[in-house]
Amino acid sequence: MRLNHYMAYLRVAVDEFDQGRITGSVYSQRLMEPIRFHDAKDLFLRIEDVLDTQDFPRAFQVKRTFGKAISKRPVRHKGPQAEDDEQGGMDEETVNQAVGAVGTFALNVVTRQNTSWQGYLDWLDGSPRKAFNSELELLSILTEKFPA
Repeated sequence: MRLNHYMAYLRVAVDEFDQGRITGSVYSQRLMEPIRFHDAKDLFLRIEDVLDTQDFPRAFQVKRTFGKAISKRPVRHKGPQAEDDEQGGMDEETVNQAVGAVGTFALNVVTRQNTSWQGYLDWLDGSPRKAFNSELELLSILTEKFPA
């Protein structure tokens, strides 16, 4: 599977948001199975692992080269992240049917500059798209949507 910005989004199904604690699952065609998360920290760390493992989008601070990669980290591996083979990830229908009990949004991490994420969040309830320039801004958007 070749990743691109159109199919590399992450669909986050929020099942509970109680006193600032968010729980749910992440679905995507770039994943072989949903990723459960138990709080915002867990969500961010798991997504960062997916982004690092698949090297998409590439972290800005990673040295680029025209030859062989210098990094010893594998670009893809078996586990919750999809590999670049026939097996691929979840099918599009499964991803599109995922809905959280509290809310659902599509998370698009477009770049990773200054050791942070930049992208946008699309609420699937019709609320307007929100851009973010860091994980902290993303967290702020989530807490605006789900007040304590």
